[in-house]
Amino acid sequence: METATKSARSLVGDLGVLRREAGMAMATIASLADDELGRPTRCEGWTRAHVVAHLAQEADVLTGLVTGEAAAPADLEQAVDGATARQLAVRLEQAERRLAAALEGLPHGARTETVTTPCAGELSVYALPALRTAELIVHHHDLDTTWQWHEAGTDAIVDAIEICVLRLQGNPESPGLHVVAREGEEWTVGDGAVRLEGYYEDLLPFLAREQVEDGLRHDGELPVLPPW
Repeated sequence: METATKSARSLVGDLGVLRREAGMAMATIASLADDELGRPTRCEGWTRAHVVAHLAQEADVLTGLVTGEAAAPADLEQAVDGATARQLAVRLEQAERRLAAALEGLPHGARTETVTTPCAGELSVYALPALRTAELIVHHHDLDTTWQWHEAGTDAIVDAIEICVLRLQGNPESPGLHVVAREGEEWTVGDGAVRLEGYYEDLLPFLAREQVEDGLRHDGELPVLPPW
Protein backbone atom coordinates (compact mmCIF):
# COMPACT_ATOMS: atom_id res chain seq x y z
CA MET A 1 0.00 0.00 0.00
CA GLU A 2 1.47 3.33 -0.99
CA THR A 3 1.24 5.71 1.94
CA ALA A 4 -0.34 8.31 -0.36
CA THR A 5 -3.52 6.23 -0.50
CA LYS A 6 -4.24 7.22 3.10
CA SER A 7 -4.61 10.86 3.98
CA ALA A 8 -6.48 13.28 6.20
CA ARG A 9 -9.29 13.11 3.64
CA SER A 10 -9.67 9.34 4.01
CA LEU A 11 -9.40 9.41 7.81
CA VAL A 12 -13.10 9.65 8.64
CA GLY A 13 -13.95 6.60 6.56
CA ASP A 14 -10.91 4.68 7.80
CA LEU A 15 -11.86 5.36 11.41
CA GLY A 16 -15.36 4.09 10.72
CA VAL A 17 -13.93 0.84 9.37
CA LEU A 18 -11.68 0.57 12.42
CA ARG A 19 -14.54 1.18 14.86
CA ARG A 20 -16.58 -1.62 13.31
CA GLU A 21 -13.77 -4.18 13.60
CA ALA A 22 -12.84 -3.02 17.10
CA GLY A 23 -16.48 -3.38 18.15
CA MET A 24 -16.69 -6.91 16.76
CA ALA A 25 -13.44 -7.94 18.43
CA MET A 26 -14.53 -6.41 21.74
CA ALA A 27 -17.85 -8.25 21.57
CA THR A 28 -16.01 -11.56 21.20
CA ILE A 29 -13.50 -10.76 23.93
CA ALA A 30 -16.15 -9.51 26.36
CA SER A 31 -17.98 -12.82 25.95
CA LEU A 32 -15.00 -14.88 27.15
CA ALA A 33 -15.21 -16.36 30.62
CA ASP A 34 -12.26 -16.72 32.97
CA ASP A 35 -11.94 -20.43 32.25
CA GLU A 36 -11.69 -19.71 28.51
CA LEU A 37 -8.68 -17.39 28.79
CA GLY A 38 -6.14 -20.19 29.07
CA ARG A 39 -7.18 -21.93 25.88
CA PRO A 40 -4.57 -22.07 23.11
CA THR A 41 -4.86 -19.82 20.07
CA ARG A 42 -3.60 -19.86 16.51
CA CYS A 43 -0.55 -17.91 17.75
CA GLU A 44 1.87 -20.63 18.78
CA GLY A 45 2.58 -20.52 22.51
CA TRP A 46 -0.05 -17.87 23.25
CA THR A 47 -3.30 -18.30 25.11
CA ARG A 48 -6.35 -16.14 24.54
CA ALA A 49 -5.22 -14.02 27.49
CA HIS A 50 -1.92 -13.35 25.72
CA VAL A 51 -3.67 -12.28 22.52
CA VAL A 52 -6.02 -9.89 24.33
CA ALA A 53 -3.18 -8.37 26.36
CA HIS A 54 -1.09 -8.02 23.20
CA LEU A 55 -3.93 -6.18 21.43
CA ALA A 56 -4.12 -3.71 24.31
CA GLN A 57 -0.36 -3.18 24.27
CA GLU A 58 -0.30 -2.65 20.50
CA ALA A 59 -3.07 -0.07 20.75
CA ASP A 60 -0.96 1.88 23.21
CA VAL A 61 2.11 1.56 20.96
CA LEU A 62 0.16 3.13 18.08
CA THR A 63 -1.19 5.84 20.38
CA GLY A 64 2.39 6.67 21.32
CA LEU A 65 3.37 6.94 17.67
CA VAL A 66 0.64 9.54 17.14
CA THR A 67 1.27 11.54 20.31
CA GLY A 68 5.05 11.18 20.50
CA GLU A 69 4.75 9.70 24.00
CA ALA A 70 5.87 6.18 23.15
CA ALA A 71 6.60 3.77 25.98
CA ALA A 72 7.85 0.20 25.90
CA PRO A 73 5.04 -2.32 26.47
CA ALA A 74 5.09 -4.30 29.69
CA ASP A 75 6.19 -7.92 29.71
CA LEU A 76 3.34 -9.95 28.24
CA GLU A 77 3.50 -12.65 30.90
CA GLN A 78 3.25 -10.02 33.61
CA ALA A 79 0.32 -8.45 31.78
CA VAL A 80 -1.72 -11.66 31.91
CA ASP A 81 -0.59 -12.97 35.29
CA GLY A 82 -3.64 -13.22 37.55
CA ALA A 83 -5.81 -11.08 35.27
CA THR A 84 -9.46 -11.98 34.89
CA ALA A 85 -11.32 -11.97 31.61
CA ARG A 86 -13.13 -8.83 32.67
CA GLN A 87 -9.91 -7.03 33.60
CA LEU A 88 -8.27 -7.85 30.27
CA ALA A 89 -11.36 -6.75 28.35
CA VAL A 90 -11.46 -3.44 30.23
CA ARG A 91 -7.75 -2.83 29.57
CA LEU A 92 -8.30 -3.39 25.86
CA GLU A 93 -11.39 -1.18 25.78
CA GLN A 94 -9.51 1.64 27.50
CA ALA A 95 -6.53 1.26 25.14
CA GLU A 96 -8.86 1.40 22.13
CA ARG A 97 -10.42 4.59 23.44
CA ARG A 98 -7.01 6.22 23.88
CA LEU A 99 -6.03 5.22 20.36
CA ALA A 100 -9.32 6.44 18.88
CA ALA A 101 -8.92 9.82 20.58
CA ALA A 102 -5.38 10.17 19.24
CA LEU A 103 -6.37 9.22 15.70
CA GLU A 104 -9.43 11.48 15.69
CA GLY A 105 -7.16 14.41 16.53
CA LEU A 106 -4.99 13.98 13.44
CA PRO A 107 -6.93 16.38 11.18
CA HIS A 108 -6.19 19.18 13.64
CA GLY A 109 -2.47 18.79 13.05
CA ALA A 110 -0.38 15.64 12.81
CA ARG A 111 2.83 15.70 14.83
CA THR A 112 4.64 13.97 11.99
CA GLU A 113 3.71 12.81 8.50
CA THR A 114 5.30 9.36 8.80
CA VAL A 115 5.93 6.94 11.66
CA THR A 116 8.00 3.79 11.99
CA THR A 117 5.80 0.89 13.09
CA PRO A 118 7.00 -2.38 14.67
CA CYS A 119 5.48 -4.70 12.06
CA ALA A 120 4.99 -2.67 8.88
CA GLY A 121 7.95 -0.31 8.79
CA GLU A 122 7.51 3.33 7.81
CA LEU A 123 3.92 4.40 7.23
CA SER A 124 1.99 7.57 6.71
CA VAL A 125 0.51 8.50 10.06
CA TYR A 126 -2.87 8.41 8.29
CA ALA A 127 -2.35 4.70 7.53
CA LEU A 128 -2.38 3.80 11.23
CA PRO A 129 -6.16 3.12 11.27
CA ALA A 130 -5.62 0.56 8.49
CA LEU A 131 -2.75 -1.02 10.42
CA ARG A 132 -4.88 -1.27 13.55
CA THR A 133 -7.76 -2.71 11.54
CA ALA A 134 -5.42 -5.39 10.19
CA GLU A 135 -4.17 -6.23 13.69
CA LEU A 136 -7.71 -6.57 14.99
CA ILE A 137 -8.87 -8.84 12.17
CA VAL A 138 -5.84 -11.13 12.34
CA HIS A 139 -5.83 -11.45 16.12
CA HIS A 140 -9.62 -11.79 16.26
CA HIS A 141 -9.19 -14.86 14.10
CA ASP A 142 -6.24 -16.01 16.22
CA LEU A 143 -8.53 -16.26 19.26
CA ASP A 144 -10.01 -19.40 17.65
CA THR A 145 -13.65 -18.69 18.49
CA THR A 146 -16.61 -19.01 16.15
CA TRP A 147 -15.66 -15.75 14.39
CA GLN A 148 -14.37 -16.18 10.83
CA TRP A 149 -12.42 -14.01 8.36
CA HIS A 150 -15.46 -13.39 6.15
CA GLU A 151 -17.27 -11.63 9.01
CA ALA A 152 -14.93 -8.66 8.70
CA GLY A 153 -16.15 -5.81 6.52
CA THR A 154 -14.98 -5.70 2.91
CA ASP A 155 -13.14 -2.38 3.37
CA ALA A 156 -11.45 -3.80 6.47
CA ILE A 157 -10.29 -6.91 4.61
CA VAL A 158 -8.81 -4.78 1.82
CA ASP A 159 -7.00 -2.63 4.39
CA ALA A 160 -5.63 -5.78 6.02
CA ILE A 161 -4.48 -7.22 2.69
CA GLU A 162 -2.67 -3.99 1.86
CA ILE A 163 -0.97 -3.93 5.26
CA CYS A 164 0.11 -7.55 4.79
CA VAL A 165 1.53 -6.71 1.36
CA LEU A 166 3.34 -3.66 2.69
CA ARG A 167 4.82 -5.74 5.51
CA LEU A 168 6.05 -8.34 3.00
CA GLN A 169 7.44 -5.66 0.68
CA GLY A 170 9.59 -4.37 3.52
CA ASN A 171 10.95 -7.78 4.54
CA PRO A 172 13.98 -8.99 2.53
CA GLU A 173 13.07 -12.60 3.36
CA SER A 174 9.72 -12.34 1.57
CA PRO A 175 9.21 -14.39 -1.60
CA GLY A 176 8.19 -12.70 -4.83
CA LEU A 177 4.39 -12.54 -5.10
CA HIS A 178 1.87 -11.27 -7.62
CA VAL A 179 -1.34 -11.01 -5.61
CA VAL A 180 -4.48 -10.77 -7.74
CA ALA A 181 -7.90 -10.10 -6.22
CA ARG A 182 -10.80 -11.23 -8.36
CA GLU A 183 -12.54 -8.05 -7.27
CA GLY A 184 -10.00 -6.11 -9.34
CA GLU A 185 -6.93 -5.05 -7.34
CA GLU A 186 -3.39 -6.35 -7.81
CA TRP A 187 -0.31 -6.08 -5.60
CA THR A 188 3.32 -7.08 -6.18
CA VAL A 189 5.98 -8.18 -3.72
CA GLY A 190 9.53 -8.40 -5.04
CA ASP A 191 9.79 -9.96 -8.48
CA GLY A 192 6.19 -11.22 -8.42
CA ALA A 193 7.36 -14.76 -9.21
CA VAL A 194 4.42 -16.59 -7.61
CA ARG A 195 0.92 -15.63 -8.67
CA LEU A 196 -1.77 -15.82 -5.98
CA GLU A 197 -5.35 -15.30 -7.08
CA GLY A 198 -8.61 -15.32 -5.19
CA TYR A 199 -11.32 -13.22 -3.66
CA TYR A 200 -10.39 -10.98 -0.75
CA GLU A 201 -11.55 -13.63 1.72
CA ASP A 202 -9.19 -16.16 0.12
CA LEU A 203 -6.15 -13.89 -0.05
CA LEU A 204 -6.10 -12.42 3.46
CA PRO A 205 -5.91 -15.75 5.36
CA PHE A 206 -2.85 -16.78 3.37
CA LEU A 207 -1.07 -13.42 3.48
CA ALA A 208 -1.66 -13.07 7.22
CA ARG A 209 -1.40 -16.66 8.47
CA GLU A 210 -0.55 -18.92 5.49
CA GLN A 211 -4.03 -20.42 5.77
CA VAL A 212 -5.11 -21.89 2.43
CA GLU A 213 -8.77 -21.40 1.55
CA ASP A 214 -10.55 -23.45 -1.11
CA GLY A 215 -10.80 -20.45 -3.42
CA LEU A 216 -7.09 -19.62 -3.42
CA ARG A 217 -5.36 -20.32 -6.73
CA HIS A 218 -1.60 -20.26 -7.21
CA ASP A 219 1.12 -21.09 -9.71
CA GLY A 220 3.43 -23.83 -8.48
CA GLU A 221 4.19 -24.53 -4.85
CA LEU A 222 3.00 -22.06 -2.26
CA PRO A 223 5.90 -20.12 -0.76
CA VAL A 224 6.71 -19.83 2.92
CA LEU A 225 6.01 -16.33 4.23
CA PRO A 226 7.92 -14.62 7.05
CA PRO A 227 5.87 -14.58 10.26
CA TRP A 228 3.61 -11.64 11.14
